Amino acid sequence: MSQEFEVRLFGPGLPGAGASAKARWEFEALSLTAADQEFSAPGRALELRGAGFNNERLRVAWRDAAGEFTLFLETAAARAAFAAHAPASLKAKLGLAQSAARRTDIRFKLGWAVLGLVLLLPILLLLGFYLQADAVAGWVAERMPVEMEQKIGELTEQRIKLEFRPRTEGAAYDAVQALARRLEPPSRFKYRWHLVDRPEVNAFAAPGGVIVVFSGLLRQAQTPEEVAGVLAHEIGHVELRHSLKAAIKDLGFQALLSFALGDLASTLAGDLAAKLTELQFSRDAEAEADRYGLQRLLEASVDPRGLPTFFARLAPQEKGLALPAMLSTHPPSKERMVAMEGAIGKLPPKDYRPLELDWAAVRAAVGD
Repeated sequence: MSQEFEVRLFGPGLPGAGASAKARWEFEALSLTAADQEFSAPGRALELRGAGFNNERLRVAWRDAAGEFTLFLETAAARAAFAAHAPASLKAKLGLAQSAARRTDIRFKLGWAVLGLVLLLPILLLLGFYLQADAVAGWVAERMPVEMEQKIGELTEQRIKLEFRPRTEGAAYDAVQALARRLEPPSRFKYRWHLVDRPEVNAFAAPGGVIVVFSGLLRQAQTPEEVAGVLAHEIGHVELRHSLKAAIKDLGFQALLSFALGDLASTLAGDLAAKLTELQFSRDAEAEADRYGLQRLLEASVDPRGLPTFFARLAPQEKGLALPAMLSTHPPSKERMVAMEGAIGKLPPKDYRPLELDWAAVRAAVGD
């Protein structure tokens, strides 16, 4: 038996947020222990891909009689142990995954280096040592032309398509597009909506109107109104330029340090794209997006009670050690649920137009 290493495991019989698992190679098979259950997958059945915007993580997937399983190797130690003891039959796949990750990273670093230098170098030189990060980020974002933000969105979208391979058809894809048509406001941005096959309960907004919905969100939601509430919230992040501001703020201190060390270009190239799925918004920004989302739901005549209902179901998971991605990058769901219920309770009576979607078919399409 080889060295054990830690992974995050998703699949049938496991929590929607996944479960921490101990993995080890036993001859030609990968054996895992998670949530008092034992799992095993033959090495020849494993499919390997890079994961995350910078491809630092490794995604391993396989299918057996119980269904489809996915695990993520999130630490360098875990990836090293996985590779060191992998059977010979898997070496070729492992090499291809590593090579593809390197090629992708190099290609996008070049693009982000040019864009990052044009956008941020003069601003950081003039303002970085005089203003706090929030002030710098807000100043830059407010003065950035919409066309430039759209360009950032286009570059991000290219990486999304390459990395996540979004769906382009099917009941779940059609449902996301239908919700988008109902919710999109008149905007300076051209919205693009993508549905990707990821088990996390999450969605994120990139600068310029690119919104990505994870299949795990559709699987967890009980009604289309719950998903509509989440998507309206993400529209708020786009319209209020929160994603852009958060990305600039996140880069700010690193950019200044990297400039002093002579490594500014590579920092700008990698970090902005790499951290879009991990950006931490302030409580004020999240509250703003919630208020915007509520207003958008009302304007679209969508019942807003779906969002606090969704929060109520997610809130118990916050007591665990491992949170779904949506909870780890957002304020506590109970706190937001109380605020939303209070705001909704003050609304006058209104007849809402139902979202006429076959939600059972949508959930079935994402493997519920």
